[in-house]
Amino acid sequence: MAEENEKASEDLVEKAKADAEKARNPIQRAALFIRQVLAELGKVTKPTRQELVKFTGVVLAFVAVVMVIISALDWVFLNVVTFVFAD
Repeated sequence: MAEENEKASEDLVEKAKADAEKARNPIQRAALFIRQVLAELGKVTKPTRQELVKFTGVVLAFVAVVMVIISALDWVFLNVVTFVFAD
């Protein structure tokens, strides 16, 4: 199966190179770029609702942890600066 994917990938690369050689002027290159982008977007899969909820929870938890760490560091630095520069 890996060989099939590799072969398909090589064919795709060869096709892209051949298309790029044909496209000489800026309009043709822009059109080629748009066609390739649309072809790649066709391969994108949307997450299921369960995956979306899970990933959202992971991101929110990570952001909360980073907020706590930054808040703690801010408090420590505030106290250190206040101690060093206090009258």
